[in-house]
Amino acid sequence: MNLVQSRPKRQHLLHHDPSVLLITGGSGPERAGSLRSAEDAISALAHLGMRCSVRDLNDLDHAELRTCDFAFLAIHGWWGEDGKLQGALELAGVPYNGSGVAASAIAMHKPLCNRIAENAGLNVPRWMSCDRRNASDKSARALFGVFNGRVFLKPASGGGSLGACVVDSPMALGECLRAAALEEAPLLACACIEGIDVTVAVFEIGEELTVLPPLAIHHDAPFYDYDTKHAPAARRYECPAALPDATAAAVCRDAQNMFTALGCHGYARFDFMVDREGTPWFLEVNTLPGLSRQGNLATMAAPHGWDYEELIARIVASIGACQRYRP
Repeated sequence: MNLVQSRPKRQHLLHHDPSVLLITGGSGPERAGSLRSAEDAISALAHLGMRCSVRDLNDLDHAELRTCDFAFLAIHGWWGEDGKLQGALELAGVPYNGSGVAASAIAMHKPLCNRIAENAGLNVPRWMSCDRRNASDKSARALFGVFNGRVFLKPASGGGSLGACVVDSPMALGECLRAAALEEAPLLACACIEGIDVTVAVFEIGEELTVLPPLAIHHDAPFYDYDTKHAPAARRYECPAALPDATAAAVCRDAQNMFTALGCHGYARFDFMVDREGTPWFLEVNTLPGLSRQGNLATMAAPHGWDYEELIARIVASIGACQRYRP
């Protein structure tokens, strides 16, 4: 008996006039970024000749999933990038862009993702998971001592720098931990690495992995926070990043290794901090990175020779038919 059953074959995703269900919005903290991605992606899909129906994840009728040729996910963070939406699409047999359930879920959960990165040989800043047990003054002082100085706190699951902060005293650390405990929101405490923010995108094209030119983000903020990310005057993009050859090779290699180790599919973006010695430190993975025309992914695509419409076309081409089981 053959236990691995193939799904019924669907028409090729790039056939003439395909029906696309673009899913955006949702109720997570990154809703605003999802809507910005959708706005630009919709125009590019129309330029490519694709009929596009748009649904907010909050209003998605799951029966509607079976009426489209594929789902285009212009959504970020909770419920849309963390494997939950991917699971619904897998059950419905609907092709979609980005990684599957397992890679999406692990990439979103930073403690698990850090363990994968460490096992893959990447440099990961010292880190510890935190919850209400660390909220007392005594525990906060002990935790602060582990990092010998400033501590970078961020949600254990989430993105966009939302909820992240830098604390420079045991008292401030305790206050942050107690506030998170009230919301039952687990945190990740990390050592602060001084350096340059660098991001790298990996695309799966056929059987090969293609790395787009690394992007360096220069800014004067204490860290690359939400406000700085969305204020063009507050930061400067440099792509390709002016990195030493050995450092550029290392971040590209690390991004490819993480793509493979996580079992990502289609494309993903990997964030690093490059310290003053040129050593890249892994920060996190975006399995559905932002798709605005002025965003990181589009900025990296341009020097690679892809305009925005080709970038979206590459994402569509990476989807493939949803015919066999994948984790």
